[in-house]
Amino acid sequence: MYYSALDSRVIRDRVDLVATFEEWQRVRKLSQNELGGNMSYEFRADREYLYRRMTKGGIRSTRSLGPRSDKTDAILGHYLRQKQEAEERLATLAGKINQLAAVMRALNHQRVPSIAARLIRKLDESPAAARFRVVGTHALYAYEAAAAVTFEGEMVATGDLDVLIDDRAPLRIAIDGEARGLEAIARSVDPSFQQRQKGDFRLINKDGFMVEFIRPEARPAHRVMPGQISGVDGDAVPAPIVGLEWLVSAPAFTAIAIDDRGFPVRMTAPAPAIWAAHKLWISQRADRDPGKAARDRIQAEAVLSLIKDRLPQEKLDPGKHSALPRFVADLTTVGPARSDQKRLAPDWE
Repeated sequence: MYYSALDSRVIRDRVDLVATFEEWQRVRKLSQNELGGNMSYEFRADREYLYRRMTKGGIRSTRSLGPRSDKTDAILGHYLRQKQEAEERLATLAGKINQLAAVMRALNHQRVPSIAARLIRKLDESPAAARFRVVGTHALYAYEAAAAVTFEGEMVATGDLDVLIDDRAPLRIAIDGEARGLEAIARSVDPSFQQRQKGDFRLINKDGFMVEFIRPEARPAHRVMPGQISGVDGDAVPAPIVGLEWLVSAPAFTAIAIDDRGFPVRMTAPAPAIWAAHKLWISQRADRDPGKAARDRIQAEAVLSLIKDRLPQEKLDPGKHSALPRFVADLTTVGPARSDQKRLAPDWE
């Protein structure tokens, strides 16, 4: 068996943790979108005016709400009350998340490596969040979370995080309101992340953990895609790889996994059936390392088994998954390779 079902106690406390985290995210988004920045009176030509200042997507804006009056006093009072209430609610929810994370640790339900989880959170917080997808081995954590199982340890063991970038539109990245690049995101999590050389697609930290930014290979290959670079001088440059167009065009699959400190992390990956089909296709490529190809097949078979047993709604659908070529989709209908040796018992195992 490729995976094990979660214990009922873990499921119960995990449900509470996920619900609390989703409410924290909702309140935080409300706070950032509607209550972010500041509102205050400023003097202009010997008169007080109420100004609203905020930053969205790295773009600062300032708007005058008019000279001081009973109306502007009411607007400012309402804003300050809402902001205080949101901050108090966020603090309460954050405290509950800390408590439930400790419960996850006590129950030994610790999954996504913390360095990967922190990177994924930063990507998810970025205004360009919809442009990023977790692919490669780390996607398994999203699939297992949705199915309430845990994959075997060797199945998810890896020392790198693969991040697929949708390059069909300009890539704009901001951190704390400032326009930044891919390397800045990684270094905001761990300052030791660095490129091997400028313009590399891979960043490595002091512990040897790697984050790799990749994108679909353009057609034709020399075509310039709007989001193939961040526009930041010297930034990491996503590597074009053939076949990734199927993953970037696949329906997004989002789940909340638990990191190795017990904290929740929202992960967006390609639809699991597309991911598995892509893995099988990679495993058959002549240029694929034999060891990696064997692992690709095992991981694909594990996800297909998971879909069959726990996530039937995610089975391959020609209508929903029309971006996947037929010859690749057909790979998922072929069972695991069998020995040529004659079987002396029925296939009921």
